[in-house]
Amino acid sequence: MNLILTLAAAYLGYRIAKKAGLPAPAMIGSMIAVGISNIVFDYAVLPLWVKVFAQAISGAFIGMQIMKKDILNFRYLVKPFLILIGALTANTFFTGAVIHAVSGMDYTTALLGSVAGGVSDISMISMEMDASTPLVALMQTVRLAGVLLIFPYWIKFFTRNEAAGDEDGRLITGSTDRSDTPLDRLARTPGQKIAFTLAVSILTGILGNASGMPAGAMVFPMFAVAALNITTSVCRVPVQVKNVAQLLAGALVGCSMKRSTFADMDKVLLPLLLLLVNYWGVNLIYSLYCKRRRLLDLKSAMFASAPGGATDMSLIAADLNADLTKIALIQVLRAVYAVTVMPAAITLFVYFVQ
Repeated sequence: MNLILTLAAAYLGYRIAKKAGLPAPAMIGSMIAVGISNIVFDYAVLPLWVKVFAQAISGAFIGMQIMKKDILNFRYLVKPFLILIGALTANTFFTGAVIHAVSGMDYTTALLGSVAGGVSDISMISMEMDASTPLVALMQTVRLAGVLLIFPYWIKFFTRNEAAGDEDGRLITGSTDRSDTPLDRLARTPGQKIAFTLAVSILTGILGNASGMPAGAMVFPMFAVAALNITTSVCRVPVQVKNVAQLLAGALVGCSMKRSTFADMDKVLLPLLLLLVNYWGVNLIYSLYCKRRRLLDLKSAMFASAPGGATDMSLIAADLNADLTKIALIQVLRAVYAVTVMPAAITLFVYFVQ
């Protein structure tokens, strides 16, 4: 009965958040609904396999964003991408260390909350790394909300005198041909492709979870699906499946919320403000540098380095006539970096400082 009530609360929260126009409604809506009701009634429960399933599907969805044309285009964007992840990594550790010093928050929680990753991805990773998942989820949610609410106006202000970003003629924008493989002949219909992708994702997610690697349940499916998506046409993850995974991820975070979690919430307000201010600073400094060095135009650089989702930032960028190909590719690769490299880097950092 508790499981049924938890899922019902998660779904209700998702529907309300979607109607209210909140960002990432499946994740944030279910997290808020389950979290609030669990704080009041202390009832929420979900089995462990739900976490592996949610991570596996999230990883597969990230992998689906990587296509053959992205591999071919990457050589033109190596330099701005490496500079960006260097700046974001430095900002993560600087911000996390300051938050730890100011609020007393443990290093793992402070650092994961400062990573420029997805709300559901980083929140689920925090469960494996013994961080305070509710606080990580709160910091990630505030960052995402701040990006979606403030960054479009922030970027519009600084690029008000910039010309529309022209598409780089070197970049491949259309689809690239992939040879017909035995797998393509095995899975031809949309239903077969969805079933095949889910099977690969769940199997590699289980293997990744058993490996002991940080975020292994997400990283293994991500690379498996990306490899298949580059070489074949058999992968398909419909948005409905992604929403289910995010809904379950939000419910998992909500289950971890207790009254004691928010007892010292006043101590988190300053870290949240610091988090947003630092990302604004990184966004502006990186973009001005890229413009000066002619690595990217100012508009594209600001959208590419905005710590939001690839889909969200690309949709907003389309309204402001920015270079969507560059923005989408850098955003997707940034998301991959956040879930593959940053958890291991944080684990090593915490090991040496404690």
